Amino acid sequence: MEHYNILIATPGKLIHGEYVKSLVETTKWLNQRGLTYKFLNAGSSLVAHAREMTAIDKKESNWDTNEIGSGEYTYDRIVWIDSDIIWGQDAFEKLITSEHEIISGMYYTQIGDMSVSVSKFAPDGKSPINCKELDFFFEDEPLEVFGVGFGFISMKSGVFERMQRPWFRIERIDHPAKNIVLDIGEDYSWCMNARRAGFKVMLDPSIKVDHIKEGVWHLK
Repeated sequence: MEHYNILIATPGKLIHGEYVKSLVETTKWLNQRGLTYKFLNAGSSLVAHAREMTAIDKKESNWDTNEIGSGEYTYDRIVWIDSDIIWGQDAFEKLITSEHEIISGMYYTQIGDMSVSVSKFAPDGKSPINCKELDFFFEDEPLEVFGVGFGFISMKSGVFERMQRPWFRIERIDHPAKNIVLDIGEDYSWCMNARRAGFKVMLDPSIKVDHIKEGVWHLK
């Protein structure tokens, strides 16, 4: 059975040119180090479904498998990089060499109020508190968080395989601050699923990447 050191997963049908430049540099970096890799991609009008199909490396639904790549190959790590992210090789290297089973970087999600792609735990321990860049100003070591976006995150082999499918099943949570029940995104839903399987979702605040929206949102 073929083995890959790194799987690079990017769901979706459209890929930004700046993303392609980063990906080319990453593949050069991997080749220079003798690391094998495979690119995973699938598109769908539903983001959660696109992520499921990307993960099983098939263009059709296959609910009989609980393995990345449908068990057709083995791997050391899977790295998820959305198609509107720009990254450097230092950030990529930190993702693939981390000791943590799940490790994420961060990026801006709103430039106006400096919101980032991370939520900490609310006091109840069951719901998220959205974070801004300044919330991590004094943080320089990985820390456990409630949830992260899937723009720049990696997992060791075995994480997905211990989780229940659908991996990206949309979850509903009570939001005490707003006194309402909310459907959360497929990325935070995945994080809740991972916790049920016994994993911690870790953020490395030193891993910062750019997010392409109306312009390039550069997190320093």
